[in-house]
Amino acid sequence: MKFTVSKNDLYQSLQKVSKVTPVRSTLPILSCILMTTKKDSLCLRSTDLEITMETYCNADIIEEGSIAVPGRIILDIAAELPETDLTFFIKDETIEIKTPLGGEYKIAGRSSSEFSAAPLIDDSTTILFSAEKFQRIVDKTIFSVSHNEMRGALNGVLFQFSKNQLRGVATDGHKLVQLTYENFKNNTLERDIIIPVKFLNVSVSNLQKTGDVRFKVGKNHVMLETEESIIYTRIIEERFPDYESVIPIKNPNKVLVDIDDFLSSVKRISIFANKNTHQIALTFSENKVILSAEDIETASTAKEELPIIYEGEPMTIGYNAEYLKDVFRHLDGDKAKIYLNTPLSAGLFYPEEQKEEEHLLILLMPIRL
Repeated sequence: MKFTVSKNDLYQSLQKVSKVTPVRSTLPILSCILMTTKKDSLCLRSTDLEITMETYCNADIIEEGSIAVPGRIILDIAAELPETDLTFFIKDETIEIKTPLGGEYKIAGRSSSEFSAAPLIDDSTTILFSAEKFQRIVDKTIFSVSHNEMRGALNGVLFQFSKNQLRGVATDGHKLVQLTYENFKNNTLERDIIIPVKFLNVSVSNLQKTGDVRFKVGKNHVMLETEESIIYTRIIEERFPDYESVIPIKNPNKVLVDIDDFLSSVKRISIFANKNTHQIALTFSENKVILSAEDIETASTAKEELPIIYEGEPMTIGYNAEYLKDVFRHLDGDKAKIYLNTPLSAGLFYPEEQKEEEHLLILLMPIRL
């Protein structure tokens, strides 16, 4: 096996696939990146057995073949080399890299037969997906994904495909995000699937300067394809909770606040909140809200008053300040609408003006004061 490749092209491709390579694994082969020559390109593949990624870069192929290369050492040497052409010679699982200026580097590789094959997407349905919409769904929902591995169904984002509509939902039990696209071009796929968060992060990082992506949904896997990369993941095969039943229908108390002013105030007040509970109190009354926090352990307190528009009975409600900051960071525009019922009921948060053909809802559970 022999080929020549630009250092920059190789390094950019290695950076992409290395995001999938596990940091630690009981299987040594998973710390490797599979290099395979295909016509006039070099294919790089990495996997953690749940997610697999392939990416391509231009190369001058002299002799075809494949080899598994230790991921960390090939990434490190590619990072340190100046821009030049690199010629790879592979023989009997030994990888020799030469540069025009006389550099020679040898790496012990592994047989490509040890590397797992790319997933087979059987009984699949393919739809074209706007990269912008996909990225926006991920950006708006991913902060609400649970990191508790015991709650497998909540470790990803629920994608609900239906005729002319797409909805993304994520929840960790404390907060919930629902982003719905109307008039979504889809006449072939009607299905709910839970997609792991790692796949979504890796996919979004590969969508720069991309118009549409090809999204293929199979029985157990999904595949996202761009011009340069293909990313596979296993679907989380658990039942997503009935999230619609926890979204309140009637929240009579209505609030309109300036997003930047409110978020800034929450950031300041949260400094004085207990470091374990992060609890702050919001006291709503006509035309104002008082934000307050107290930490008995440090004998510190804070209070601020903000002008708002409020329709409803005076009430005080407690929230985790970190969750509240997350909510307001993900609301678009200048102002936010909040709908409340009681101090122990879920609050609903919306941007004052929704984007065209889109509906964003964020739910946040209060904490008992």
